[in-house]
Amino acid sequence: MEAIGYFSQVSKAKLNEAVLTLEEQQSAFARLCAEQGFQSVATFSDRDSGANAGRGHRQLMAFLRQPGRGFMVVALSLTNEVFRDAKASARRILELEDVGAQVMNLEGDTGVTFLDEIIAAWRRQRDSERLSGRAMDTLRTKALRGFGLGKTPYGYGIGANGKLEIIEQEARVVRQLYQMYVEQNLGLRLIARHLNDANTPTRRGSRWSVVTVRDILRNRTYTGTYSRFGMRVPGSHPAIIPPDVFREVQKKREHVSGGRPVGRESSFSLSGLAYCGACNGHMIGVSRTQSWSRKRDGGRTQTEYRYYRCGSRVNQSICNYHTWRAEDLESIVLNRIRQTLHPADPTELTPAPLPTPEALQTIKSKVKSLDGRFQRYLDNTAKGVLTMERLRTTALPIIRELQRLEQRLAVVNSPLDGQARHEAWLKQQRSTLQELEDRWQQLSPADRRLYLGDLVGRIVAYDDRVDVQLNS
Repeated sequence: MEAIGYFSQVSKAKLNEAVLTLEEQQSAFARLCAEQGFQSVATFSDRDSGANAGRGHRQLMAFLRQPGRGFMVVALSLTNEVFRDAKASARRILELEDVGAQVMNLEGDTGVTFLDEIIAAWRRQRDSERLSGRAMDTLRTKALRGFGLGKTPYGYGIGANGKLEIIEQEARVVRQLYQMYVEQNLGLRLIARHLNDANTPTRRGSRWSVVTVRDILRNRTYTGTYSRFGMRVPGSHPAIIPPDVFREVQKKREHVSGGRPVGRESSFSLSGLAYCGACNGHMIGVSRTQSWSRKRDGGRTQTEYRYYRCGSRVNQSICNYHTWRAEDLESIVLNRIRQTLHPADPTELTPAPLPTPEALQTIKSKVKSLDGRFQRYLDNTAKGVLTMERLRTTALPIIRELQRLEQRLAVVNSPLDGQARHEAWLKQQRSTLQELEDRWQQLSPADRRLYLGDLVGRIVAYDDRVDVQLNS
C-alpha cells in the first residue's frame, strides 16, 4: 500500500517535549512505512505560520485528486495537527477522508481516531469561550421574572420595564390570523394570500408566506407564556390569544398534518438555483406518487412524478401554475452549461467579467455562513447531539462547497492579468463540469447542487425557454 507523509514545521518558540520536530516526524514516517510494509510515494510539509501556511496541505490534496490515485495512507503527527486550531484540523481530516485517504498517526496507534482527539480539543476550546455559570444563572433568573431576551415574536416588543408588551397594530394581525384559521377554516396558504392581498406587511416589510403563518400559529408566547432556556413561565406578559383558542389551533393542526399530503417537497438538484420567469420566485422540487389498479390481473402500479414548480404559487398563493419536469429542466441546464463552456466556435467564448463588488461580497458572506454551520456541527458533536458518522455526513457537503467558493475567490484575487484570469476561471469551470458529468449518477441531489452552484449563478425557467447565467 502507498503512503504519504504530511509534516508540520513548527517554529522553535512553540516546540516542547510533546511536539515532534520536522526531523523526528520524517524519521517516524520512515519507521511506520518499514513496520507496516508501506511504500512511501511523497511527503508534504506545512509551516505553522507565515505567508506559506497551508500550502503543503493544498499540494497534498491536489496530489490525492490526481486521476488514477487509489487508496492511500496519509500519516501525520497527532500532537502537531490537532491542538493548534481544532476547527481547521477537523476540516483537514474530513477533506482527506473525502478523497479516500486513511489517516494514520505517526506516533503509533493511540486507540482513538484523529476526529476523536479533535472533537475533544474543540470541546475544551468552546467550554472556555462559553458564558460562566454565574452569567447563565443571571439570564435564567431574568427569564423567570418575565424579562424579554433576544428577538421578540411578531405582535410584541420589549417595554421600558424590560418585559414583553403588546404592539397593538401587529397584535390585530395575529388575532385576525387565528380567527381566519379557527372560525373561517382557511388554510395556511389562503391566510397568507389574504394578508398579502390586503397589503399587510410582515415586520420586515416582506410578503407573508406559509412558513410565517405556521410559525405564528404554533408559538405559545401569544398565550402569555414565556419560553427560554428550556423553561416555561406562564403569565409572564399580556396574552394576545386565549389559551383555549391556542389549544384548539394545535388540535386542528395536528389533525390536518395527519392527513395525506398533496405532494412532498424533496431534495432536488436545482433547489435554490432555479427561479420562475413569471414572478422571479424560487422554483421548488416536488414529488408525487400515483398508483392505480391494473384491470388484467388486479395488481397495482405505482409511479413517482418529479417536477419543479413555482414556489410563490405554493407558499404565497401568487403567480400561476408554472411547472417543469425535473429530468427535462436538469438536462437543459447541463446542456446549456456545456454549450457555454465548450462552444462550437471558440471565439464565441468571451472573457468572463470580474464579479461586481456586490457579487464578491455575496461569495464572502456565503463562505462565512458555511463556516458558521460547520462550527455548529462541531459544537453539536462535542455535546453528543451528533455522532461522529453523522458529523461526516452533514459536514462534508459544506466543506466541498467551501472549497469551491474559496477556489473562486482565489481566481478573482490572483495577480494574473485579465486574459490569464479568464483562462484560469475557464479551466476551473470545465474541470468542475467534467467531474459533475462523470459522477452525476453516483451523486446525491445535494452534492449535485454544490457542483451546479459553483457553475451557475442563476437559472430562470420560463414556460417556453430556460435562461442559464454562469458564475463570473
